[in-house]
Order: sequence, then C-alpha cells, then structure tokens
Amino acid sequence: MKISVAMATYKGAGFVVEQMESIRTQTRAVDEVIICDDRSPDQTAEVIEKYISEHHLEGSWHLEVNSENLGYASNFIGALKKTTGDLIFFCDQDDIWLPNRVAEMEAIMTENQGILLLGSEFEPFSDSSDALEVPKWELKQQKNDKSLEKKSFCAPNIFIGSQGCTMCMRRELLDRIMDYWYPGWAHDEFVWKLALCLDGLYMYHAYTLRRRLHSANASLNKMHRLETRVKFLEELIRSHEATLAFAKAHGLDRKKINLLEQNVKATKMRVDLLRDKKYLNTVKLLFGYSHCYHKKRSIPVELFMAMKQ
Repeated sequence: MKISVAMATYKGAGFVVEQMESIRTQTRAVDEVIICDDRSPDQTAEVIEKYISEHHLEGSWHLEVNSENLGYASNFIGALKKTTGDLIFFCDQDDIWLPNRVAEMEAIMTENQGILLLGSEFEPFSDSSDALEVPKWELKQQKNDKSLEKKSFCAPNIFIGSQGCTMCMRRELLDRIMDYWYPGWAHDEFVWKLALCLDGLYMYHAYTLRRRLHSANASLNKMHRLETRVKFLEELIRSHEATLAFAKAHGLDRKKINLLEQNVKATKMRVDLLRDKKYLNTVKLLFGYSHCYHKKRSIPVELFMAMKQ
C-alpha cells in the first residue's frame, strides 16, 4: 500500500525540521511527502529544500511554493490533490509524529476496509510561555487505550471530533468527495463531515503524535468577539449546507437529512440573534435546537454577547 503525507506550511522555519525528521524516521517508511508552502515570508521553503537535499529525498519528497498566498484551507487541499498514495496522512508543520504512527494506522486501515477516514489522539506540549491551551473538554475525550470507535451519524458527531493533524484518509474518500469542496472550507471539517455521511468515519483512541502548542495555533483561538463568532457561524452554515447537498445526492435517509436541515436552521438563527438582536431566537434554540450546538453553554453565552454589543 502506497503511503502519502500531505503537509501545508506557512512561517514554519523554526520547527518544520523536527516534523520532517519525525516523518523520515517512521518505523514504516512513507512513500511520498507532498509539501505546499503558502509563500512564507520567512525561510520555511529554504529550510525544507535543504532538509530534502541533505537526506537525499528528492525522489519521494516534493516541495511546491504557491504562486500566490491561498490561505490555510486551500493550501492544504492543494497538497492533498497532489498526493498519489492509497492512504494519505495529514500533517501540520509544527507537530512531532510518534515513531509508530504510520505503521499503527496503516495496519488498522488494512484490517478494516470500511474505514474511509481515521482520526486519532495527540499528546500536547507547550512551545512557549504564551502558548494557547487545549480545552479541558477535548483532553477528557481522549482515552489513549488503543481502542477503535466507529462514529455513528448523530447530532454530536456532525461537529468535527478530532484534530486534522491526526487524520489518515483513504484515497477513495478524496475521489468521492472532492467535487463538494469549496474554497475556504477547512480541510479537516470537510473530510470529517463527508466521511460521516458515507458511514466510514472512525477514531483510533491512541496518541500518534505530539502536538506543539504555541500562541499562533489557529484551531485554539477563542471566539469572544461578536464579529469573529458571526463569521465562524456563517462559515458553519455554508459547510452544513454543503454537507446537506452531499447527503441528498448520496441518498441518506430522511432522519439524517432532517438532522442536517435542523443544523442549518439553528445556525442561521444563531447568526440572527448575534447580528440582528433577535433575542426570541434564544428560546427557540434552547427548547427546539439545543442538540444542534457543539457545546450547549454557547446558548447563554451568545445571548449575553448579543445584549452586550
């Protein structure tokens, strides 16, 4: 089975070597590494080129610098599309893979052909004194007991439940879903939601990497500002709608379609509450759509934000 790694880089000169070293020294060697740099203003591309040259990896490791800055989502999708492997491992520029990550996840996917997307767990470590923290609720969900869990199509699982950097995807999934991606849709949420629709979403409850925490972790940034939260929710509406279109096209049953439609409606009501001060929406959301929240505490939080602004 051919193994590809897709990595998106941007301003990673200070730590990308550690990540590349952890990939190169895997107990199961990878067959291909595709790195797309989004026109980093630092020396990221030069550092990567030097590492590839020093370790004589030119035949299987490939760096491409974008002609223009695409943004994180489009940059990562670009890397995914350039891979040719049967299994594609997602890779951030600043983590450190544990030595058996590839071997363990490949074995699981070989033994379980129904898996289209396999998420896993991570061990966090701080890179600086001002590093952002992983939410306690997220850490509590991690078991690290090497169990395998199939994710059923239900309200909680519509929301992404693993970090993109931990994922491994079967090429079959990418081929089936790529036409539904739109610029700006986060790659990890994209594959998570559509793998769920195709009944091929699984979690491997084991640490497969060490995740570096620093002040610039995009996925850990809080949404305490009203404008930031509205923008997030507007993007969530768009991803819910795209997932709904995919679900309808692939003949999902009415119960699942209804659940996706409820999520679209609920998220639009949340935006109307925050942006247009439709306070009555809080009552409707609390008593009719509370299952459409990733965390129910967001209901009073967003009411307070709407009243405060």
